[in-house]
Amino acid sequence: MSKIYFICGFVGSGKTTFAKKLAIEKAAFRFSIDEWMIPLYGEHMERGLFNKRLGILQHLFKASALQMLNLNTPVIFDFGFWTKADRVSIIDWADENSLDYELIYLDVSFEDCCQRVKKRNLEQDPTSYKMTPEMLNLFWSWFEVPDNECTKVVDS
Repeated sequence: MSKIYFICGFVGSGKTTFAKKLAIEKAAFRFSIDEWMIPLYGEHMERGLFNKRLGILQHLFKASALQMLNLNTPVIFDFGFWTKADRVSIIDWADENSLDYELIYLDVSFEDCCQRVKKRNLEQDPTSYKMTPEMLNLFWSWFEVPDNECTKVVDS
Protein backbone atom coordinates (compact mmCIF):
# COMPACT_ATOMS: atom_id res chain seq x y z
CA MET A 1 0.00 0.00 0.00
CA SER A 2 1.19 3.54 -0.74
CA LYS A 3 1.89 6.33 1.72
CA ILE A 4 -0.42 9.19 2.69
CA TYR A 5 1.04 12.62 3.45
CA PHE A 6 -0.63 15.11 5.79
CA ILE A 7 0.44 18.72 5.18
CA CYS A 8 0.24 20.93 8.26
CA GLY A 9 0.73 24.69 8.36
CA PHE A 10 -0.87 28.07 8.79
CA VAL A 11 -2.53 30.14 6.06
CA GLY A 12 0.17 31.32 3.67
CA SER A 13 2.80 28.84 4.85
CA GLY A 14 3.03 27.31 1.37
CA LYS A 15 1.04 24.13 1.98
CA THR A 16 -0.54 23.95 -1.45
CA THR A 17 2.67 24.86 -3.27
CA PHE A 18 4.53 22.22 -1.27
CA ALA A 19 1.74 19.65 -1.81
CA LYS A 20 1.74 20.24 -5.58
CA LYS A 21 5.51 19.64 -5.76
CA LEU A 22 5.19 16.57 -3.55
CA ALA A 23 2.37 15.25 -5.75
CA ILE A 24 4.64 15.41 -8.79
CA GLU A 25 7.57 13.87 -6.92
CA LYS A 26 5.51 10.99 -5.51
CA ALA A 27 2.98 10.63 -8.37
CA ALA A 28 0.33 11.23 -5.71
CA PHE A 29 -3.27 12.37 -5.74
CA ARG A 30 -3.72 15.61 -3.82
CA PHE A 31 -6.83 16.58 -1.85
CA SER A 32 -6.94 20.30 -1.09
CA ILE A 33 -9.76 21.54 1.11
CA ASP A 34 -9.76 25.08 -0.33
CA GLU A 35 -9.81 23.85 -3.92
CA TRP A 36 -13.03 21.96 -3.19
CA MET A 37 -14.72 24.23 -0.64
CA ILE A 38 -14.58 27.41 -2.73
CA PRO A 39 -16.08 26.00 -5.96
CA LEU A 40 -18.70 23.98 -4.11
CA TYR A 41 -19.74 26.43 -1.40
CA GLY A 42 -18.31 29.88 -2.15
CA GLU A 43 -15.73 32.05 -0.49
CA HIS A 44 -16.86 32.82 3.07
CA MET A 45 -19.62 31.52 5.33
CA GLU A 46 -20.63 31.33 8.98
CA ARG A 47 -18.16 29.24 11.00
CA GLY A 48 -20.66 26.54 12.01
CA LEU A 49 -21.70 25.98 8.39
CA PHE A 50 -18.05 25.98 7.29
CA ASN A 51 -17.21 23.31 9.88
CA LYS A 52 -20.17 21.15 8.77
CA ARG A 53 -19.15 21.36 5.12
CA LEU A 54 -15.51 20.78 6.00
CA GLY A 55 -16.49 17.61 7.87
CA ILE A 56 -18.43 16.32 4.88
CA LEU A 57 -15.49 16.87 2.54
CA GLN A 58 -13.00 15.33 4.94
CA HIS A 59 -15.20 12.23 5.26
CA LEU A 60 -15.40 11.90 1.46
CA PHE A 61 -11.66 12.52 1.05
CA LYS A 62 -10.82 9.84 3.62
CA ALA A 63 -13.04 7.26 1.89
CA SER A 64 -11.54 8.13 -1.49
CA ALA A 65 -8.01 8.09 -0.10
CA LEU A 66 -8.47 4.55 1.22
CA GLN A 67 -9.55 3.40 -2.23
CA MET A 68 -6.58 5.13 -3.88
CA LEU A 69 -4.10 3.77 -1.35
CA ASN A 70 -5.44 0.25 -1.95
CA LEU A 71 -4.73 0.85 -5.64
CA ASN A 72 -1.16 1.78 -4.64
CA THR A 73 -1.64 5.47 -5.39
CA PRO A 74 0.01 7.82 -2.88
CA VAL A 75 -2.29 10.50 -1.43
CA ILE A 76 -1.74 13.98 -0.03
CA PHE A 77 -4.10 15.77 2.34
CA ASP A 78 -3.53 19.53 2.08
CA PHE A 79 -5.82 20.31 5.02
CA GLY A 80 -3.77 22.51 7.36
CA PHE A 81 -4.26 20.47 10.53
CA TRP A 82 -4.21 23.63 12.66
CA THR A 83 -4.85 22.05 16.02
CA LYS A 84 -3.24 19.23 17.94
CA ALA A 85 -6.66 17.59 18.08
CA ASP A 86 -6.85 17.67 14.25
CA ARG A 87 -3.40 16.10 14.00
CA VAL A 88 -4.10 13.44 16.63
CA SER A 89 -7.41 12.61 14.92
CA ILE A 90 -5.83 12.12 11.48
CA ILE A 91 -2.97 10.06 12.94
CA ASP A 92 -5.51 7.90 14.82
CA TRP A 93 -7.45 7.42 11.56
CA ALA A 94 -4.23 6.45 9.75
CA ASP A 95 -3.27 4.02 12.52
CA GLU A 96 -6.78 2.49 12.61
CA ASN A 97 -6.48 1.84 8.88
CA SER A 98 -2.87 0.60 9.11
CA LEU A 99 -1.67 3.36 6.80
CA ASP A 100 1.90 4.38 6.17
CA TYR A 101 1.80 8.14 6.74
CA GLU A 102 3.95 11.21 7.12
CA LEU A 103 2.81 14.39 8.86
CA ILE A 104 4.75 17.33 7.44
CA TYR A 105 4.72 20.72 9.17
CA LEU A 106 5.63 23.84 7.18
CA ASP A 107 7.33 26.04 9.75
CA VAL A 108 6.81 29.63 8.57
CA SER A 109 6.56 32.69 10.81
CA PHE A 110 3.24 34.48 11.23
CA GLU A 111 4.75 37.62 9.68
CA ASP A 112 5.92 35.74 6.57
CA CYS A 113 2.53 34.06 6.23
CA CYS A 114 0.81 37.47 6.39
CA GLN A 115 3.08 38.85 3.65
CA ARG A 116 2.42 35.84 1.43
CA VAL A 117 -1.34 36.11 1.95
CA LYS A 118 -1.26 39.82 1.14
CA LYS A 119 0.49 39.00 -2.16
CA ARG A 120 -1.86 36.09 -2.85
CA ASN A 121 -4.90 38.31 -2.28
CA LEU A 122 -3.66 40.63 -5.04
CA GLU A 123 -3.26 37.72 -7.46
CA GLN A 124 -6.99 36.88 -7.17
CA ASP A 125 -6.45 33.12 -7.17
CA PRO A 126 -9.96 31.59 -7.40
CA THR A 127 -8.86 28.53 -5.38
CA SER A 128 -7.64 30.52 -2.36
CA TYR A 129 -9.65 32.33 0.27
CA LYS A 130 -9.17 36.09 0.46
CA MET A 131 -7.93 36.95 3.94
CA THR A 132 -8.01 40.20 5.85
CA PRO A 133 -5.46 41.05 8.56
CA GLU A 134 -8.25 40.62 11.12
CA MET A 135 -9.02 37.13 9.84
CA LEU A 136 -5.34 36.17 9.95
CA ASN A 137 -5.04 37.39 13.54
CA LEU A 138 -8.15 35.44 14.57
CA PHE A 139 -7.00 32.28 12.79
CA TRP A 140 -3.51 32.58 14.29
CA SER A 141 -5.13 32.57 17.74
CA TRP A 142 -6.62 29.17 16.81
CA PHE A 143 -3.41 27.72 15.35
CA GLU A 144 -1.43 25.36 17.57
CA VAL A 145 2.19 24.99 16.53
CA PRO A 146 2.98 21.26 16.34
CA ASP A 147 5.35 19.65 18.78
CA ASN A 148 6.46 16.05 18.48
CA GLU A 149 3.48 14.73 16.50
CA CYS A 150 5.06 15.73 13.16
CA THR A 151 7.39 13.33 11.42
CA LYS A 152 8.97 16.08 9.35
CA VAL A 153 9.37 19.83 9.74
CA VAL A 154 10.03 21.91 6.64
CA ASP A 155 11.06 25.56 6.54
CA SER A 156 9.08 26.65 3.49
